[in-house]
Amino acid sequence: MKRLWNLISAFALCAGLILLLEGIQDGAAAAWSNNSVLNNDDCMKCHAAVFGELQDGGGKHKSKVSCIDCHRGTHPPGSPKGSLIPECAQCHRDTAHFALADCTGCHRTPHQPLAIFFEGGQGQKPACNTCHPDQVAEVNSHQSSHTGFACSFCHKKHRDRPECLTCHSVHAEGQVLGDCYKCHQPHQPLTLMYAADIPNSDCGGCHSSVQKALEASNAKHAKFQCVFCHADKHAVIPSCEQCHANTHNKQMIQNFPSCNECHQSAHDIVK
Repeated sequence: MKRLWNLISAFALCAGLILLLEGIQDGAAAAWSNNSVLNNDDCMKCHAAVFGELQDGGGKHKSKVSCIDCHRGTHPPGSPKGSLIPECAQCHRDTAHFALADCTGCHRTPHQPLAIFFEGGQGQKPACNTCHPDQVAEVNSHQSSHTGFACSFCHKKHRDRPECLTCHSVHAEGQVLGDCYKCHQPHQPLTLMYAADIPNSDCGGCHSSVQKALEASNAKHAKFQCVFCHADKHAVIPSCEQCHANTHNKQMIQNFPSCNECHQSAHDIVK
């Protein structure tokens, strides 16, 4: 009789444990499906590495949404592994950029969405054009060798400012990257525009004979910077009359319409 009672007690205990475990599982499933119960701290207990990525560079994915705003449904083993990985279009839609295929080709991890890298054919103009139409239009409308390259040829990762001197040699000894931008614009490199403080040595990098002639001259022009006459942008050839008005009579100007016919060169004036 005592043995029978022990068996009955053991059976009841096992049954109670089974019901308790089922209740815990049901409670866990309910908690996962209830956004008001679970929070990011709960997820961090098992996903510390992901939490670290969010803290370092999560952007709006860190500040504007919680884990279960994106990972909706029942956590495995109650559902197949990978079933909680969301489609980006769940939130990101209705723009040309969000319609692009293969989001992870540039955005390697959704936990650091602004860490953008271009590999395997990414960084092409049609894709970049969805966010940067002005820059793409600029490089296409100002034909140069840059026009034929994919954006990622120079921009290996998003917002990366390339080193011009990786491909290009300096015009004058001692020049550095910052000197390139004094005249050249990366998306229209053949349109040279510059400020009034560009030194003659920079111009002499391409126009050395002209620089030497000017600086060796005894005329007043030798005191001027190149940009005093060739102002604002490259290849501007000023009219002498801008500074030297009505110097000669009309008959002489008619016979010699070009000042250089008598004065040889504006860089080395013969009087």
